[in-house]
Amino acid sequence: MLKLKKVFYFFLVLIISIPSFISLLNNSYFSMHDDTHVARLFLLDKGISQGYIFPRWVDIMGFNHGYPWFNFYPPLVYYVGEFFHLLGFSLIWSIKLTFILGFVLAAYGIFLLIKKFTNKLFAILGSVLYTYFFYHGVLIYVRGALSEFFSLSILPFVFLGLENLKNKPNLKNSILFAIPIALLILTHPLIAFPTIIYIFLFVLFYLLVQSFERLDFLKKGLLSGLIGLSLSAFYWLPSMIERKFTLINSVFNKELSLYNLHYVCPEQFLTSNWGYGGSIPGCADGLTFQIGKTHILALLLSILGVGLLILQRHSRSARLANRNWDDSKTKLKYYFFFLFLTFFSIFMTTQYSSIIWDNISYLSYLQFPWRFLTFATLFIPITSAYGIYLLFEAVKSKVIFRHFSLLFIIFYSLLVILVVSRYFIPQNYIDKSEKDLISFEEISWRVSKSTFEFMPIGIKTTRSEFDTTIPNIRMIDIPKEPFEVIQGEAEVKHVENKFMNKKFLVTSNKNIIFRLNTFNFPGWKAYMDGKEIKISDDNDFKLITVNVPKGDNLLEFKFENTPVRNTGNIISWVSLVYVGYLLLSFKLKKIKS
Repeated sequence: MLKLKKVFYFFLVLIISIPSFISLLNNSYFSMHDDTHVARLFLLDKGISQGYIFPRWVDIMGFNHGYPWFNFYPPLVYYVGEFFHLLGFSLIWSIKLTFILGFVLAAYGIFLLIKKFTNKLFAILGSVLYTYFFYHGVLIYVRGALSEFFSLSILPFVFLGLENLKNKPNLKNSILFAIPIALLILTHPLIAFPTIIYIFLFVLFYLLVQSFERLDFLKKGLLSGLIGLSLSAFYWLPSMIERKFTLINSVFNKELSLYNLHYVCPEQFLTSNWGYGGSIPGCADGLTFQIGKTHILALLLSILGVGLLILQRHSRSARLANRNWDDSKTKLKYYFFFLFLTFFSIFMTTQYSSIIWDNISYLSYLQFPWRFLTFATLFIPITSAYGIYLLFEAVKSKVIFRHFSLLFIIFYSLLVILVVSRYFIPQNYIDKSEKDLISFEEISWRVSKSTFEFMPIGIKTTRSEFDTTIPNIRMIDIPKEPFEVIQGEAEVKHVENKFMNKKFLVTSNKNIIFRLNTFNFPGWKAYMDGKEIKISDDNDFKLITVNVPKGDNLLEFKFENTPVRNTGNIISWVSLVYVGYLLLSFKLKKIKS
C-alpha cells in the first residue's frame, strides 16, 4: 500500500508538471540563447561510439582545430541526453526529453523535500510553486541553459539528503547525501559552489536550534562532502587545474564576467515583463526577473499564517492548553530560517550585496548576480508551502477549516498553473533539421564562435565589435583537412582519425614538416613508428607540428591523460566502487531483514 501511494503521488506530480513542458511535445526544435546542445550531444555520442567513455577532447569545435570541451564543461546533462539517444530517440528529441526530465525530477524532488516538513497536500502546493516559478521557465525557454536548468532538479535532493542525514546520521544517509552533491557538481559547478554556502547555513541552523547527534552528524556530513567530491573528481580536478592553459581567465574573468553590470533592480521582482532578450546593464533587461504575483501572494499568506500561529500560541489560555508548544517553536524556527534563506537569495541578486561580491572573488565566475534566483526559486516555494501549512495547523481545530485545506490547495495550484504556464513556451520554433544543427559548418563556425573560452592560451586573437577578445579566425581559415604538409612533399594516408587518436602513414623522399590541424594542449603526444617525438607549436594557433624524416613512417597522435586527469580518474573509480559496494550491502541487508 505504501508503494502504491508513492507511485500515485509521483504520477500526480508528473501530471501537474505537464503544462510546463507541453510546448516541447512536437517534432520541432526551438529558439533559445544557448542553442548548441544538439551539437554537443552529437559530439559526445560520436566520441562514445569511437570507444571513449569520457571524451575530454572533441573534433570540429574550435573552428575545426579540436576543443577540450568535456575536460571543462559539466557533462551530466549530455550523458542523460545520450541515454535517450541510445534508446533510439533523435538528437533533438533527446535534448527535449532531458529538459522534460528536468521538470519532472524537480517537481518530484521538491515534493519529497517539502513533505519532510509538512504533509503530502502542502508538498503538492510547493511542487506547483517550484515548477511554475518564472525563473524556472526562463532557464529553458529563454536562456536554454540546460545545465543550470537541470541543477534545479538536483538541488531538492541535496537538501533532502542533508535533512535525512541530520535526522539519522548513519553511513547510508551519508552516501545518499553524497550522491546528489556529486551529481550537482557534474551538472553545474557554478551552482554547486554557492550551494556550499547554503549547506553551511543549514548545518549552522541545525547545531544552534536542535538537539540531535551533533558529532555523528558532522562526521557523516564531512564524509558525504568527501565522497561527493571524490565521485566527481574525474571532472572537477582537471577542470580547475588545467583551466590556466586556456583563454578562460583572460577572456571570461577580465572581460565577460562584469557582475557589477547585472544586478537586479528591486522593482524587477514585482514588475518585469516576460521577454526573450538578454541581460543588460540597468533595469531594462530583455528577460524577466519577476517572482510572480501568485508566488508573492503565497509568501504573504505564509507570513500571515505564521503570525496567526504566534498569536495563538502566545495567548495565555492557548499556551496552558497546548502541550506541543515546544514543537510549535521548532516549526517557527524552521519557518524563519527558510524565510531568511529566501530573502538572502533575493538580496544576493541586488546591488545591496555588492560588498559580498566585491570581496569573494570566486563569485565573479557566476557572471550574473541574478543566478542567485536559482536559490530563490528553491526557497520561496519551501517557505510559502511551509508557512501556509502552519496557517492551517493554527486553525485546524475549527471544523470549518478541516477540509478547506484540500480545496485551497486545488484552487491555488490551478491558479498558479493557469497564470504562469502560458509563459512557458518558446519564442519561436526553428525550421532546421537535425542535419542542419550538426553540420560541419554549424559546429566549426557558429558553435565555435559562441564557445571558445577553453581554446589554448597563446593563440592569435583580435578584438570584436564589442571590444572583447576573440580568436583571430575567419570562416575561410577553417581547415577542411585534418593535416597539411607545410614543407616538402609527401603521400599521406589516413589510418585512423578519431577524436583522441589520429594515425597517418607518411611516405616521402625528403624530410618534411607535418602539421596536424589540431590545437596543442596538455595531453597531446606524437609518436613515429612507436617512439615519442617532439611537438612544436610555434605558430599563430599553436597547431601541433612535427618533423618527419624521409621514408615510410607511421605517424600517430594521442590525446593522453595528464597526471591530474589520471589522479581524478583514479579517485572517482575508487570512490565509485566503494559507494557501489556500500549500496549493494545496504540492499542485501534490507532483503535479509
